[in-house]
Amino acid sequence: MKIFQVGERRFWLRLETGEEAMERLRSFADEQKVNAGVVRGLGATRSAELAFYDLAGKRYESLPVEEETEVVGLVGNLSRGEEGQPIAHVHVTLSRRNGTTLGGHAMRLVVGATLELDVEALPGTLRRKLDPAVGLPLQQSYE
Repeated sequence: MKIFQVGERRFWLRLETGEEAMERLRSFADEQKVNAGVVRGLGATRSAELAFYDLAGKRYESLPVEEETEVVGLVGNLSRGEEGQPIAHVHVTLSRRNGTTLGGHAMRLVVGATLELDVEALPGTLRRKLDPAVGLPLQQSYE
């Protein structure tokens, strides 16, 4: 991963072929001490795992994508969990060779040619806590 710092707390990340984007985004947040932030991006994947949250079952339903795709839209945020771990909450839209698209919650994104991310670190800390009614760690406070 190549990091370009383009402002006091703004970064452009260029992920390399084969890197796993979600893992790299969480490690970047730890290394740069990003406790709250906004993520946007585009690029390509070799493979991916998307998910759809089933509220009634309180679980993610997996959608494996075992083909090359273009990342035509990626949006998300960075926060911290109850134990202080970085959380990257990212949704993505992928385009297949035939022009059809699919999207969902990004669980795993293996970079194809490249993946370019714009990360804006915000002051303070956005904290998440498990909400038992929903079954997910939801935003609870901004300090």
